[in-house]
Amino acid sequence: MTALVRPVALTGADQLVMASTSVYAGFTVRETSGASPAVVDIYDGTSAAGTKLETIRLAASASLRKGYRGGIWAANGIFVDVVSGAVAGSVRIA
Repeated sequence: MTALVRPVALTGADQLVMASTSVYAGFTVRETSGASPAVVDIYDGTSAAGTKLETIRLAASASLRKGYRGGIWAANGIFVDVVSGAVAGSVRIA
């Protein structure tokens, strides 16, 4: 049986996606300003002081998605840091 994942909408700002142990299963992100690039970091933890799981770099108006079969264990929660730019999308967790 394949584990089901659920999307958590991005707010466009730094956000705590999950405060406890979870599985990071991927993302879909779009740069929304159309004028400048964006960078989003995803951490295992409840802040940007955690262990970095992913860095997403997007050109202006670009989008990207990625999924991890089986996911990545996030022992301390999942935190999204919008380093620069304007973004929309979701993070997938199980």
